[in-house]
Amino acid sequence: AAPLVNMDDASVIEIWNLVFIQFNRDGRTGELSSLPAKHVDTGLGLERLVAILNEKPSNYDTDAFQFLFDATHQLLPEGSAPYQGKLGDEDVGLRDTAYRAVADHIRCLCFAIADGAVVSNEGRGYVLRRILRRAVR
Repeated sequence: AAPLVNMDDASVIEIWNLVFIQFNRDGRTGELSSLPAKHVDTGLGLERLVAILNEKPSNYDTDAFQFLFDATHQLLPEGSAPYQGKLGDEDVGLRDTAYRAVADHIRCLCFAIADGAVVSNEGRGYVLRRILRRAVR
């Protein structure tokens, strides 16, 4: 399987990775400084685990996302096609890409608000505001 790694082969799915968190990069200068607390993020996210348990090749094909696609579909004009899981050239008009983008925006907002973020004009609140505005477009 080694020759398939990082080759964008749809049959290869990253299920776990390790991220060693030890530096902070200054956004203006690009300089690295050591973090006071270093740790390792194991990278096995909930969605990856659900995809494995559901035996699905994509996080979006799992039951964790289906309810978001169904709810989005109910808000669309009558006769609109439901989410079909199409990718690349098969996703004519990028309809399924739009479904995935809406689901990602909704989830981002939900997790951020649950984490204590509030929509505002500054900081992370401003980021939430921009995500919300983008999702509405």
